[in-house]
Amino acid sequence: MDDGSNEIEALDVQFIRPEALGEPGARRFRIVIVINGRTVIAWMEKDQVRRLGELLLDIIRRLPESLTQDVIADDIVVPDEGTPEQFRAGRMELSFDEEDDRLIVIMHDIEVDDDDAPAAVAFRLSRAQAIKFSDESESLVVAGRPPCPLCGRPMGPGQHVCEKQNGHLPHE
Repeated sequence: MDDGSNEIEALDVQFIRPEALGEPGARRFRIVIVINGRTVIAWMEKDQVRRLGELLLDIIRRLPESLTQDVIADDIVVPDEGTPEQFRAGRMELSFDEEDDRLIVIMHDIEVDDDDAPAAVAFRLSRAQAIKFSDESESLVVAGRPPCPLCGRPMGPGQHVCEKQNGHLPHE
């Protein structure tokens, strides 16, 4: 991925899907990505998944209309769920390749302290793929525990002690 020229090669995604594993309140979030038949899994916080979806959509809204019709390929790509290529996502970078009309996402491994370390994964999305990802990430986030109308913190199946009520009155 890094040839020493500090330029990162980002290839087109064949498959991308945000996922939540587990029950609300104890879910783990990840993004499953397939690039040229290679599966990579990026583990991240719920807010990272949500924010990535929001930012991709925000970039698309700011772009001029596309001159080409963007369609998602109907090829069936099956990711390798047991891939050893897994990491915890930390810093992410987004950009746009105007020439090819692709959004570029670069993710770095949070466990690698070196700022000069190559990206854990870099990939390109079409506008349609980015919109689909954004919709799926929003659906994942809202499927979790509902937020408290007063403090905004997630309410679990048990009693919620709301900080806006000074922690004394449970809000159910």
